[in-house]
Amino acid sequence: MKRFDQQFCTRISEPWDSIESDEFVGFLLPKCQEVITPERLRQKIVEQSVLKVKFGIDPTASEIHIGHVVPIMLLRQFAKAGHHIDFIIGDFTARVGDPTARDTGRTPLNPEQIVKNMQTYISQIGKYIDLRVLHIHHNAEWLNPMTLQEIFAIFQQINLSEAMQREDFRARMRNEQAVSIAEVCYGVLMGIDSVHLGTHVEVGGIDQLLNFQQCRKIMRQSGMDEEVILMTPILEGTSGDGKKMSKSYGNYVAVNATHEEKFGKIMSIPDRLIGQYFRCFADVHKRELDELDIFITENPLEAKKQLATLIVALETKRIEDGLRERESFERKFSQKKIRDEDCVELAEDASTTILDALLKSSQFKSKGELRRLFEQQAVRSVSEDGKITLSPETVISQIHGVVRVGKRRFFQFVVT
Repeated sequence: MKRFDQQFCTRISEPWDSIESDEFVGFLLPKCQEVITPERLRQKIVEQSVLKVKFGIDPTASEIHIGHVVPIMLLRQFAKAGHHIDFIIGDFTARVGDPTARDTGRTPLNPEQIVKNMQTYISQIGKYIDLRVLHIHHNAEWLNPMTLQEIFAIFQQINLSEAMQREDFRARMRNEQAVSIAEVCYGVLMGIDSVHLGTHVEVGGIDQLLNFQQCRKIMRQSGMDEEVILMTPILEGTSGDGKKMSKSYGNYVAVNATHEEKFGKIMSIPDRLIGQYFRCFADVHKRELDELDIFITENPLEAKKQLATLIVALETKRIEDGLRERESFERKFSQKKIRDEDCVELAEDASTTILDALLKSSQFKSKGELRRLFEQQAVRSVSEDGKITLSPETVISQIHGVVRVGKRRFFQFVVT
């Protein structure tokens, strides 16, 4: 059987500094939902031995999930090919707030929050890209010193009615929600970043399309060649209900999750998302897409295991770590062999209810989450005698064997 996980894991550490331009584009395109424009991308790669590639983030949150990493994987390909990576920390623009898809204005962050979020963000993406290849900038370095005269010279070139032709702005105005002048100028500020850096290529999510168009316009009006835009898809969450991956929806895989948790959550995605996840996280060439899609259709379970192996291996750059998690997953869920090390051991009084004991384990967010698991009959005692569904009122002395909660958590109880 084809081992795509081994093939793609081998590429994780491969240098691409001598890769041919057409071959390189063949790796870039599967990761992109849209490119403005593919022809200009090829031309720039041929014309420029080293491209200036820009990626910007506003540090609005501290913990990130693998959905945030999708454009980083594209950025990593440019770094492997020896291109110059300008990584922009939007410490100035974070005070404005990206209006994209917002139904209300974003609360501006204070400088302390920005610094804290920035530090944790950088440490987390360091799992997926070598931080030493990044030229890290803070856009306050050039935006703060700008004079009002310089700013107005740029704003005078912007048509307000054109800048307001955004569905998110129109929806807010229909609902009598305010749209600040600062938000209207957000894409302009991104464009100033590109002018300052002389950007050839910008990478980001497809949700940034309108901001990127503003960037290109600002560059054109500044007498510069417009940057090429590579936009990655918005990763759908693990639940498969069509919603984007988000902490708010609980359908995310945290970058700081354990290898076991990452593997298990990838195994929970619906089969239709396997291909999208492979494209987002593996170095897949466009000529391999048909073969990969056929493999997924014919072997969805195996394909999902290989995908989960790859996701784990991306962090450590060692396929052995992914294969170890695969072996552990198959042992627990296919062979039904649970070892002591798979379980959280809880010591409790014999009369303690299982609900209270599990709540004290710190493995669950709230009593409400636990009660929902009981209602779903997802709390079971697993022993040689079979599986017994447990109620919240079951006391510890009545439990025999290992307790499985949900899909992936196991507990053993010791009576004190």
